[in-house]
Amino acid sequence: MTYLRNTAALIGVFALCCFITFVVLIVKDDFTNIVEDRIKEQAKLKMNSEAYKNWKDPPASVYLQFFMFHVENQLQILEGERPIVRQIGPYTYKEIRHRTNVSLFDNATISAVTPRTFIFEPLMSVGDPKNDSVTTINIPFIALLRMLKYSGMVKKIGASILFTLRSRTLFHTRSVDELLWGYEDPILKLGHKLLPSFIKDCRFGLFYGMNGTNDGEYVFNTGKNDYMEFTKIITWKGQKSLSWWTSNSSNMINGTDGASFHPLIKKDETLYLFASDICRSLYVMFEKELEVKGIKAYRFVIPKEIFASDHPDNKGFCPSENCHSSGVLNISICRQGAPVFISPPHFYNGDQKLVNDIIGMKPNMEAHQSFLDIEPMTGIPIRIAKRMQINIHVESMNYITQTGRIRTMILPVIFLNQHAVIDDKSAAKLKWALHKINVVTYIPYMILWMGIFLCLTCVILVLVSGRHKKNKEFTPVMSKLSSAETH
Repeated sequence: MTYLRNTAALIGVFALCCFITFVVLIVKDDFTNIVEDRIKEQAKLKMNSEAYKNWKDPPASVYLQFFMFHVENQLQILEGERPIVRQIGPYTYKEIRHRTNVSLFDNATISAVTPRTFIFEPLMSVGDPKNDSVTTINIPFIALLRMLKYSGMVKKIGASILFTLRSRTLFHTRSVDELLWGYEDPILKLGHKLLPSFIKDCRFGLFYGMNGTNDGEYVFNTGKNDYMEFTKIITWKGQKSLSWWTSNSSNMINGTDGASFHPLIKKDETLYLFASDICRSLYVMFEKELEVKGIKAYRFVIPKEIFASDHPDNKGFCPSENCHSSGVLNISICRQGAPVFISPPHFYNGDQKLVNDIIGMKPNMEAHQSFLDIEPMTGIPIRIAKRMQINIHVESMNYITQTGRIRTMILPVIFLNQHAVIDDKSAAKLKWALHKINVVTYIPYMILWMGIFLCLTCVILVLVSGRHKKNKEFTPVMSKLSSAETH
């Protein structure tokens, strides 16, 4: 009995210690701080570190899919009818990115360029881009018309006659490969001969010059002094970054050049992406929680307000004579004045007028929404889809017979889907790392449960000890009664 009481007392002391330890750990939050400090330490670009290796050579495969819009009624369009377009695609290319010319500096910055190479993936495509043809708007011709917009009658009539002699029309048919990667355009060739200082190249392609090249040198913050500055773009091509910040976020996500993210992401955070291909920054906001390959993630999406015509950040991209319906963004400023507009595919989330103007538009969230799925604890992107459509603003022009009676509209040319998902090996590695993080984080609660178990054990021992004592007292009384009855 004494042994049980002593054992119960000792276990009770251990239980009390467990409870005290739990309270101290929860109040001081030591284990959580240890985990966060470890994560923050890893969110620094240091030579030969895991973060550096993934930043220099992203392990996930990135694919770029192109969907062309084939115009089926070009003659009727010139008579004022609505365009009928048919989507053709995808034509899929694997995008190879490997940062080169890397230089690490003492002021917590690192510089690099990222050559991009695109390799055609026939098994993920609908056909051969070299053989498949598409009828679409003649963009070099439209760009030249744009230059003539404010010219006098004589110059316009002269240009129209020249266009007729050269058999230039508003629409043309080219192979998918030519439209993507470039072809020698007769109009540009003539312009190059007449104005070589103004028109420096006679080739045109929607992505001409992108394959096997880079878009300039970036200088990033390594996150050495502040993990929230991890891979923030400091300069691009020697110029200060075009990024901007909000009050609830001080981080930059380099979404188009490697998609590096800071850790410990919160749902109310606004994440920013620098998009060099459209000369501006974009931002994404939390939409929902989900799971990718067994990994819990936060989904961030581009809000439709970013394409709103009255959005404050779009003022510089909306000249007074060229502001249009919400759902498209005018980027002619960074396209040498060519009337190029970008939008979500099929004008998803845009004004209904944009959809109604073009027969063949079928916007839906599943196929046309851009998103980022991010593991919030580590900040690692596990799935990305950047979907963007290139459109041309077209209109009739007095004295230019080639424009006929065409409606003023935003005509879709192509939409691209740049997407990537974490590979199985990296997913397994990330899940194991998260498991270890969870184990460390739950140590205080494991101690709490141990204390509860010890407390219950102590109570049981006390009850057993008390019952044993009662039995000992009861036995002598019964013995005396039995003895008395015998006598």
